[in-house]
Amino acid sequence: MQSPIRRSAELPSATRVLAICAHPDDIESWCGGTLALLVERGCEVRLAVCTPGEKGSADRHVTAAQVAETRIREQRAAAARLGISAVRFLDGRDGELEDTQNFRAQIVRLLREFQPEVVFTHDPEHPYPPYIAHRDHRVVGRVVLDAVYPAARDHLFFPEQLAEGLTTHAVSQVWLFASLIATTAIDISTTLERKIVARLDHRSQTGDPDDLRVSWRDRAAAIGAPFGLPAAETFTVVVL
Repeated sequence: MQSPIRRSAELPSATRVLAICAHPDDIESWCGGTLALLVERGCEVRLAVCTPGEKGSADRHVTAAQVAETRIREQRAAAARLGISAVRFLDGRDGELEDTQNFRAQIVRLLREFQPEVVFTHDPEHPYPPYIAHRDHRVVGRVVLDAVYPAARDHLFFPEQLAEGLTTHAVSQVWLFASLIATTAIDISTTLERKIVARLDHRSQTGDPDDLRVSWRDRAAAIGAPFGLPAAETFTVVVL
């Protein structure tokens, strides 16, 4: 079987980009450097976070509500670091996301409201890490892809939204991150440090900041090496 072609790529051509993730810090982890580059180029980037990650804490002295409040605040600060213009939190609960009609309707509404040319989200079919990728990541990626095609595009899906004044919308590309089969790389050497600083805004999820800086620089270099890049983020690109 022929190996997939690995290539470094240009940024997607877009004026509006929507990133959709499951939890606070997902975006910084997987595509923060690329989103920062898009902002530098003049693209309006918005973020939708499907849950506040309220269960992902080992601290037995805090409640889920306290974790949620902290992580929402941290995510807004991190997004501002990257130049993201707006952050919306959906009403999902950490670890409980399901592929439902209601969830899909929420994502379709986001697409019809903002009308992005490009969407960034989790790879649901070939998630990284294999076998242990968070189920919320897999669910979000699947729901987003189904919302992009065909639901947001076709007027007979969720017609009540059109009755409210929204219009149908066709997304041009979906860039899937945390993808085991990613073959497209973006050089983030100029935005890596900003990505790391944004990730460090998630203080409740950070043990040793110095260790994180080192490990994230090493990881970006390792990801870029097969593509001949000093630091990179990788994606599987779906063109519609």
